[in-house]
Amino acid sequence: MRELPPAVRPVVDFLNTVDVEDGTDVFGDGPEALADWLVEKRLCHSRPSVTAADVQAAIDLRRGLRGLALANTGEPVDPEDVRAAQEVLAALPLTLRLPAGTDAAKDGPDLDASGGSFSKALGRIAAAYFAAYAGGDWSRVRRCPAHDCAWVFWDSSKNASRRWCSMRVCGNRAKARAFTERRATRPP
Repeated sequence: MRELPPAVRPVVDFLNTVDVEDGTDVFGDGPEALADWLVEKRLCHSRPSVTAADVQAAIDLRRGLRGLALANTGEPVDPEDVRAAQEVLAALPLTLRLPAGTDAAKDGPDLDASGGSFSKALGRIAAAYFAAYAGGDWSRVRRCPAHDCAWVFWDSSKNASRRWCSMRVCGNRAKARAFTERRATRPP
């Protein structure tokens, strides 16, 4: 069983800011809610200034990354979702800074965002996605294919074959629906 790498946690947390089953969206409460969430998840050190356009950018990035997580269960990706996320990334004023000085070996690279702390926070989420992909961990980030759930989870199974967020809930629902459909199509 593989544990969720800490570097991937920001992406999974970001993708689960919408809960389809409960009908809630952290960002749906506006700029203040997004700013609070960024501080709570330590993506910003202080409360950033967030606008309605920033909220839309976060939603578009989330939508694209959630689509890519769904693709990890073999479902098709909506190209419009990915395009919207790509536009957000293209607009972020980010520069990757290499470490310098005596602590360069332990400091590592950093993102410099001329657009402020909000841009840097979205950049950190994007960087976590790219690092997960490059490190081979992204394929274990999955979105439950149940349309009434859509929770994003980490596939901790040994052979990376988990499809549902919970076999007990979503998996059983899918099996029950398939069984009912098979019985309905059988001749009497």
